[in-house]
Amino acid sequence: MAIGIIAEYNPFHAGHAYQIARIKNFSDAEIVAVMSGSFTQRGEPTILDKWTRAKIAVSNGVDLVFELPFVSAVRSAQDFARGGIRLLESFGVVDKLAFGAEVADLSALKLAAKAFDEKFFADKLHALMSQGISYAAAVTKILAEVTALDEKILRQPNTILAIEYLRALPEKISPLLIPRHGAAYDDSTLHEKFSSASAIRQSIRQSSPPWQKISAQVDDETLTALRDEKISGLVDEKFLFRPLLTKLLTVSAADLRKIYGMTEGLEFRLLNAASTAKNFSELVKLCVGRRFTESRIRRLILHTLLDVTGELIAEVDESTCARVLAFNDKGRALLKKISVPVVTKVAKHLNRRDLTERTRTLTPPQKILLLDVLATDLRAILFEPPKIRRADFSTSPNKTEAVTGKCALASICASSATFA
Repeated sequence: MAIGIIAEYNPFHAGHAYQIARIKNFSDAEIVAVMSGSFTQRGEPTILDKWTRAKIAVSNGVDLVFELPFVSAVRSAQDFARGGIRLLESFGVVDKLAFGAEVADLSALKLAAKAFDEKFFADKLHALMSQGISYAAAVTKILAEVTALDEKILRQPNTILAIEYLRALPEKISPLLIPRHGAAYDDSTLHEKFSSASAIRQSIRQSSPPWQKISAQVDDETLTALRDEKISGLVDEKFLFRPLLTKLLTVSAADLRKIYGMTEGLEFRLLNAASTAKNFSELVKLCVGRRFTESRIRRLILHTLLDVTGELIAEVDESTCARVLAFNDKGRALLKKISVPVVTKVAKHLNRRDLTERTRTLTPPQKILLLDVLATDLRAILFEPPKIRRADFSTSPNKTEAVTGKCALASICASSATFA
């Protein structure tokens, strides 16, 4: 059986290599990664395209990479976790999920996951929120009391995801907790090694990127891709501003309310912000409030631009679309054992008219795939000048080999891990 990972690899760095090394230190099972495609869980465009990131993951020890569909990738932590696990479970070959967290205590994380379904949790949550405390702050406070973990740790994105993974895991898939090593998820400082993906992305966006320091954080293939403007761009979310303004000028408030996540009067908040904001960043900040995080607003904007309605989510939410992005020889052998249909060529499941005419009745998996194609196209226009569109119809999964000893990352080794 294989070991699953749910990841973004935005970009792949030393911390990811460390996780893979620790997995391999305990098992020679195949590693299957389910990876976000063109946009991340925070609602941001990925710095490298999905095929490049998948190829790099295989070069660094992953055997098989599938795309985590947009309908799951650009959602709350709970839906992100459930979508990734649902896809891994559907393969029928994964019996462990490896994930990181800022805490090494798996039992405490299990307590936190279990608490969500207890009656006292709902009662306490209601009481705290009635006092004006935000949902996130209230949840953190309750979980800190249940687990005796520090609230600061419980607020860390990877710990939040770890808890959501444990909530969503079926009995046949066991957890493999690998404590995070190095910088925190949102640490913006570029350290000597083990910097966060956020710090690496911020460094790359400087007018004169510190490539020598960045080279210590990533493998040679990632470094080359990041420095190659033909591949990386750089993609910039500021180019979402005008398409969004155009959308908001031509849509009614009633239609906006149909967009997934457009609740609590957010349609008017978004419309008001659009009437005064001078750029994309300012628009996002104007929409952020005590109940609305920046990530939620960014996701909502993407859902608006791509017409992701609540009705669509309800229709496809229990379905899967297993689209392979990259693999090696071990991954190709594993593909033959996977129990669901695998998408290798988009044209076998969709045609270009499906993107424009929208007259053919599509199955839920086809609708999931269609949204992934549209998301790739949306990301493609976030360059100056815009990139060529419809890459999903012309790009095939990458067949490559795992490369060992290629760079400093490959030598990262682990001595222990925590199993359930």
